[in-house]
Amino acid sequence: MLEQVSSKAASVGVEAVFFCIIHMENNGSIILMYWGEFYVKNRKFLVTYGYNLDHSNIDHLVSDRLSRHKGWIQKDYFDPVLHQGAAFILNYQIIDTNVARVSQRYYLDDYHVTEAQLQGFLYSLNKLKGTHVLCNPTKQGHHWTVIDEIEYSCYAYQTLDGRDLRFIEYNNDTRADANMKKGIPRIPEHQRYLTFPSDCSQEEKDRRLTDWFKGIIEAGRQQP
Repeated sequence: MLEQVSSKAASVGVEAVFFCIIHMENNGSIILMYWGEFYVKNRKFLVTYGYNLDHSNIDHLVSDRLSRHKGWIQKDYFDPVLHQGAAFILNYQIIDTNVARVSQRYYLDDYHVTEAQLQGFLYSLNKLKGTHVLCNPTKQGHHWTVIDEIEYSCYAYQTLDGRDLRFIEYNNDTRADANMKKGIPRIPEHQRYLTFPSDCSQEEKDRRLTDWFKGIIEAGRQQP
């Protein structure tokens, strides 16, 4: 079932469309995806993800290359006012798949930069551990599944070439957190997040998401 909710930013008449996709599987699992398609001007979205990221050097790079360009929270997210000389606002998300080092400290910050400044930051960032990828700022959301009456949630992002990324989201359900934190250390690093190709159907994404969570739960039940 697909439910669509449309809202407008009254000050500029910008429309944002949110999709809520609800699907129940034969085994009783419920899958819900909350996906926003925002009509946003002048924003770029960068995601760094991986296991045991070099947070110290990432923090140094942000401090050295981006912090001076940080702006105040915008009155209108969809149509931001840029600082003089800036080409766009950069938003930056860091996701460490080591459950003890999850970091999102820069996600809400706006950095007013030029393309040259972004490329300089990326040049240095790409020397550090992890995958660093520009994502579509207009397509962000959450992807949930309910297994045995426990809700498991993911951040949902889409790269500029159309691949979908899923990363475990914590602090929504303490039971889910406990199961994930027990199981995640027992699976290979490359299985601690999901990637879907651009031609993957929603049904296949839902199936793989549920199977992924079930695999992590089962790993946590095994003896060390």
